[in-house]
Amino acid sequence: MTTYQKQSLLIAILGVASLMGVGISFAERNFLMAIVCTIIAILVIGIGFMNKAKHRKNGTL
Repeated sequence: MTTYQKQSLLIAILGVASLMGVGISFAERNFLMAIVCTIIAILVIGIGFMNKAKHRKNGTL
């Protein structure tokens, strides 16, 4: 497993965990935590896309 694959796996796991946090927050009616988890999910997924674009540009993908 390459370093890029490890990074991508970690980012994917963090993204899924934050989206699960959104669902759990809504179930518990904790809307502040749902907003926080949504922001974290957007940031983590954005970092994943930026990482992929960087590797594509370098030709290491």
